[in-house]
Amino acid sequence: MAVLIIDLRALNQGPVDVEGEVPTDDPVFRDAGLEMVSPLAVRAKAGGSPTRSVWVRGELAGRVRTSCRRCLEPLELEVSEEFEMLFDPKVSEADADLSLYAMDPKAEELDLSSPLKESFMLAIPAYPLCRDGCPGLCGRCGKTLNEGSCDCEPAESDPRWGPLQGLQSGT
Repeated sequence: MAVLIIDLRALNQGPVDVEGEVPTDDPVFRDAGLEMVSPLAVRAKAGGSPTRSVWVRGELAGRVRTSCRRCLEPLELEVSEEFEMLFDPKVSEADADLSLYAMDPKAEELDLSSPLKESFMLAIPAYPLCRDGCPGLCGRCGKTLNEGSCDCEPAESDPRWGPLQGLQSGT
């Protein structure tokens, strides 16, 4: 991800444009548990002072392969996210959070690889669906209900729910 390294000395001249792509096989994704389908495209602007704090604002986009949360069918998701990050030499690693990062006060370069990977991973929906209203799988036989109903017998009602079922039907 060397494309996304900011030379902090260049900030003395004013804001810096940051643009590049992280290839799908980049080591930054190796332990992320992601199957990237397209490179991660990043467009951003960085500014500030290398001795005080550096801000980075922009957007990232990429395609990831995952599976539907309900029916487990494979699907590809287009993920795009705007981000804002602040790197501050007065912030310790322990105080850092999702938009505030520690920065070595003596650093000459700022590597955006880990913060951008975090932003991308957080932008991926936790419960992706192949389509709205996906019925999922049959709880008994495991058939994908997207292909139609299964031949399973309806589940017997648990008698402990009896009093509540009476309330639901209005009796």
